[in-house]
Amino acid sequence: MLGDLKGDFLILFVAVFLIQLALGLQRTTFNNFANDILGLMPSEVGLAGSIREVPGLFTVVLIAAVAGFRQSVVVGLSGLVVAVGLFLHGVSSDLSTLLIAVVVMSIGFHVLGPVQASLVLSLSGPGEKGRRMGQFSGAQAAASLIAVGLVFALAEPISGLAYYRVIYWGGAVLAVLGGILILKYTRDAEMMDARPQRFVFKPAYMSFYVLRLLTASQRHIFFTFAVFLMVREHGMSVQTTAVLMGVSHALGIYVRPAIGGLVDRFGTRTVIRWGYAVATCTALTYAFVPVLAILYVAYCIDALVASLEVAISVHLDGIAQPIDLRPTLALGSTINHILGLIVPIAGGILWDAVNFRATFIMGAVLTLLVVIYTKFMPPAGEGTDLTPGEEAA
Repeated sequence: MLGDLKGDFLILFVAVFLIQLALGLQRTTFNNFANDILGLMPSEVGLAGSIREVPGLFTVVLIAAVAGFRQSVVVGLSGLVVAVGLFLHGVSSDLSTLLIAVVVMSIGFHVLGPVQASLVLSLSGPGEKGRRMGQFSGAQAAASLIAVGLVFALAEPISGLAYYRVIYWGGAVLAVLGGILILKYTRDAEMMDARPQRFVFKPAYMSFYVLRLLTASQRHIFFTFAVFLMVREHGMSVQTTAVLMGVSHALGIYVRPAIGGLVDRFGTRTVIRWGYAVATCTALTYAFVPVLAILYVAYCIDALVASLEVAISVHLDGIAQPIDLRPTLALGSTINHILGLIVPIAGGILWDAVNFRATFIMGAVLTLLVVIYTKFMPPAGEGTDLTPGEEAA
């Protein structure tokens, strides 16, 4: 996974690893925390999932506000904001205080995502974009796996609210370390040969915008309701949740970099098409298969599908000018969160009003739209022999 990383690339890798480890602690425990400690209803979990995505809707504004900063500085500051959000998780006592914690943490990781991707792409050479993005995606999987191990190990000696406070406050410390590391030690070898743009919208990038909109459904259904389904309907414990996430993350360490290699070899359209076809099947599995063991398999597959954002970022790199990467990735995050505000709330309401099947059928229909769109998507960015921006010219 580390490959030939060195210098600022290696510092970025370690810093992102620490921040993702902190985020992994929160993601692993959030559903059990919401259910076991705060006693939230499905609609309230859906509301929390929706509120979590509000900063994502304004990512383009947040990135524009820091356009004058080096990208590595923005990554470091994002880690510190994540730390504040995790600390607030540890003092949450009801839905309202949890929502405040979720929003703060969300600001940090929604700024981190597009800036990290832009920095990795700008530091990567021709023909290795997918592989480099896959390395960082694999690092996220490895960090999440370690998070699962910590969650599992601490569940036995500590219980109740104290357990979750140790998890969230420990995560805050890790995020601070990651932020300080990149702020203090990086020399920032990113390309800075032109003034960064605050906002970019170009018709030539329309396929990227459409993909970011359509792929939102899988991400938000998966993160908001997949584990909650197994916790609420099948009584899955926090230890089992940790093991399940651990298996999916262990697979991701190897599969995510491999997905990056497939993108370099076969092109973004092919990888996205088949990936979201699989996601449609997993959504239907959640809806209609009552066997918990099969749901475990569906979850692991879904977790790997979520890493296909690598392919979408590489697609943009193939059609965009280098100077447009950061603001366009930020705009893509904003577009992605249009459905991010709707899907969790709609899914929670459907669950309460009908049943969980209605929620996942909705997810399957939305995911199928991605597969259909790739059939009509322009072939821009499919050839690795083209330099970034050549096809958009």
